[in-house]
Amino acid sequence: MTKFHKVQYFGSEGRENLSAVIKCIKLFLRSTEGEGIIAPKKIVFMTREGEGPMLAHSQLQAEDLKIIAVTFPRHYAGKRPDESVFMPEISERVRKFFIAFDIPIITNRLPFDDIVGADSHNHEMALLRNALALFGGSVPLAVQAVLQAADAGHVDIGEQVIAATGDTALLVTASTTRLFLVKDSRGLSINEIICKPRILNMTRKTYAPQLPPPVNQVHQIERSFQDIEARNKE
Repeated sequence: MTKFHKVQYFGSEGRENLSAVIKCIKLFLRSTEGEGIIAPKKIVFMTREGEGPMLAHSQLQAEDLKIIAVTFPRHYAGKRPDESVFMPEISERVRKFFIAFDIPIITNRLPFDDIVGADSHNHEMALLRNALALFGGSVPLAVQAVLQAADAGHVDIGEQVIAATGDTALLVTASTTRLFLVKDSRGLSINEIICKPRILNMTRKTYAPQLPPPVNQVHQIERSFQDIEARNKE
């Protein structure tokens, strides 16, 4: 019988979960040991300033993962929770770090972005973004990062990879932008949720359900590590 990884939940959305995301990825990879499951060999990180791939390189070296950094397109403008506008950009110092450690950087148009004047296309892209955002605001970004990595040739169609953002990690079967919706093995699949926010405080700003707080995520992750180690010794 196949054993499934236990999804880890965070109390809110946002980049403050980045360190916990890395720990959850490590936990997920360790959970595949001794189970006859082929662990993914690549992690595709959607990153605003490069912090996620740098932290993954620092903390996941023992996992033998190829890290791929996907950034926002040039002249992209985003909004912070306080509605202020920012321009995400990878600094020259971070770019040199990526080059030194053979971490490819992909900077291109986001596959689900609008095209000026293409109203029908933009409506369909909005439906895609909104449907994926039901699972968390950064899920559409994680999916688009994988599509871009496959489009650029860093990931093969049908290859299972980890897609990560500052608050979410998924196990994804990769595809290209052209093929991701086809209903065969060439299409994209979200196979497992490794971790995600439980309360979508940024995606759903007007109302937050009164849910009990999640179990302390750091304690839960550490306890899970102990369970895996004990099981592997049996």
